[in-house]
Amino acid sequence: MRIITARAASTAILAFTIGCTGTGEGPFEPAASTASRAAARCENLSVEGTAALGLIEVAPGVFTLGALPTPVTIAGIAGLLSSAVTSLDDSGKLGQGAQHISLVHTFVAPEGTFTTRDRAVCAPAGKDANVCRVNDVLSVVTGTGVFANAAGSLRNHGVIDLNTFSLSISLRGRVCGDGL
Repeated sequence: MRIITARAASTAILAFTIGCTGTGEGPFEPAASTASRAAARCENLSVEGTAALGLIEVAPGVFTLGALPTPVTIAGIAGLLSSAVTSLDDSGKLGQGAQHISLVHTFVAPEGTFTTRDRAVCAPAGKDANVCRVNDVLSVVTGTGVFANAAGSLRNHGVIDLNTFSLSISLRGRVCGDGL
């Protein structure tokens, strides 16, 4: 069993905070073609709340930090949103600055699913090294069911608190799918 280090875990926790929308194309931005998607197949969304952080098994015996499945409603569809850290980079020679985190977020509901890929930055939030402010940009990359041919982007601002192993979420953006 491989487990992410304590330092990486704290950074990974910060990564759950979901966020995005942006302009232009890039690895974490939607392609220009998604901007022309019919408004009838897209939904604006706003999610506020708190998620528990924990270890997520991403492969047999391989664990990483992430947000445990949390009930949310997106585009009028009730489901579970979770995240998993895919990579973590400290800034500064001693890791004393912000953490740069890559993540995958997954929304699962009986009507369909969608997945995002994103980068987050978790910056120190005061004197407590176990608390950071997280900002991330999420690009919707795949979907099934009502989210087939998924597109869109989200922006999140939150706080990761490793003292309570929790993440506050303030997510805004737009998700598109054939069934919306």
